[in-house]
Amino acid sequence: MSERLVIIGGVAAGTKAAATARRRNAGARIVLLQEEADVSYSACGLPYHLADLDRIPRSKLIARPPEAFRVDGIDMRTRHRVEEIDLDRGSLRVCDLQADHVYTEPFDRLLLATGARPKRLNVPASPDAPPIAYLRSIVDADRIVDRLPDIRRVVILGGGYIGLEAAEAFSRLGREVAIVEMMPRLLPAFALPLGQAVEERVRENGVELFMGSAVSGLDRKHVVLDNGERISADLVLVATGVTPSTELAAAAGITLGHTGAITVNAEMQTNLPHVYAAGDCAESYHRVANRAVWLPLGDVANRHGKVAGTNMAGGRAVFPGVLGTAIFKVFGLAVARTGLGEAEAVTAGYRPISQVVEVPSRARYMEKSRNLLIHLTADRASGKVLGCQVTGDDAADKTIDTVAAALWGNLAVEDLADLDLAYAPPFLPVLAPVQVAGEVLKKQVGAMQG
Repeated sequence: MSERLVIIGGVAAGTKAAATARRRNAGARIVLLQEEADVSYSACGLPYHLADLDRIPRSKLIARPPEAFRVDGIDMRTRHRVEEIDLDRGSLRVCDLQADHVYTEPFDRLLLATGARPKRLNVPASPDAPPIAYLRSIVDADRIVDRLPDIRRVVILGGGYIGLEAAEAFSRLGREVAIVEMMPRLLPAFALPLGQAVEERVRENGVELFMGSAVSGLDRKHVVLDNGERISADLVLVATGVTPSTELAAAAGITLGHTGAITVNAEMQTNLPHVYAAGDCAESYHRVANRAVWLPLGDVANRHGKVAGTNMAGGRAVFPGVLGTAIFKVFGLAVARTGLGEAEAVTAGYRPISQVVEVPSRARYMEKSRNLLIHLTADRASGKVLGCQVTGDDAADKTIDTVAAALWGNLAVEDLADLDLAYAPPFLPVLAPVQVAGEVLKKQVGAMQG
């Protein structure tokens, strides 16, 4: 009799695992339980959908509808919420939300792909307070779209990736936008000059910034800060971060790590070999920090899902780890990072040295050339590249991906300086930005070692 593979969660990791398991084992019985009505959609695309509903309609965010999975023999059950995991009996208690019916679902192998949920705003609110919105799921976006005609001014809580992308989206829709950031500056994990570049770009585009303050309440269509300031708002978008959805796992006795996400090995197995976890609810191994981290990103979730799906279906795959590579855009400015920043490197046990350089993205005389800010970090003793941060209007993605490849190959700064990269004035300067940064830091490392 075929093994019964059951997957909880159907956005990124869960659907990737289901599709991979089906390709690996044509005879497996695969059940996917998803609380939402939509599956396999791009949560990363939600701000861009909001910014241009005509060019990026809702339908384009959905990679595969439920029917496409069913055609492949995957028992896709939407609007089904798992309420309990019984590991002793190998079963789940499931509520069919549409039929309002609770039933038991058996499994031989189980994958938890329960994702993450937004941190909720918990402050006093008067009856006439502005409505609160989140932007984590496609349903969240639907609710915002329904409210758009009544929104003139939006206050966004949180100046991270999602908050900044949402600020651009609402600005492009012609709304007034303000951001409240509890930290004294935007993007504190980035080097100061890069964070300042982002702040300048945001202000240039008419977004008000209130930094170093927290929200103390909502009252009479206003956001009230702890310093007494009141900011008018027709909508409050909470973008203060997410937390892994691990309640089911914890209640069942599945081990959680120091990050609060589920501990897994390289095969995406939990402390129980027949139970797997993948995506935003699971930890990853960081190859530079040499420890478990929690990195709730769509590309990581897909890679997790592929490994978990292969192993659940009887194959053999391992997840090699992450570097923390990420990129986003705000008002045309790309902001990217990979590896460790200076403070993170100290925490990981390195003795780091860093340098910020400003270099052109292409030959200076080319029309599309724009300056890049590059913050490169290396280990003082070995010269090993530890991380990089980049901001710029051009070639930031190329630069960060080059450093990510260098990190993956354990290269040193002197290797960056000597990389054999493609040169022509329309594409790069004669010395690529990453080569210039590597050369500058190479000299500093040499001086330290000498």
